[in-house]
Amino acid sequence: MQRLQVQLTEEQAGRLRQMAEAEGASQAEIVRRSLEAYLRRPIRARESAVRARALELIGAFSSGLSDISENHDRYLADAIEEENDCGLCR
Repeated sequence: MQRLQVQLTEEQAGRLRQMAEAEGASQAEIVRRSLEAYLRRPIRARESAVRARALELIGAFSSGLSDISENHDRYLADAIEEENDCGLCR
């Protein structure tokens, strides 16, 4: 383990001490657990943000095709074929 020195306010130190006593753990263990939870949070927040942006896209575009949900594989294959047939791809 690596040692790290941290300065806490009186209130934070008191609350940390109370929590450690209540849980029967050391103050260092409470700090490690709290830090781990904090470090994981941005990953969850990013995943939530990406999911929310993706959901916002539902229905945002119109292809003008009425059978896209039934024939999406064919349309995708056609688009890939068109891209491969372009003069820039050779």
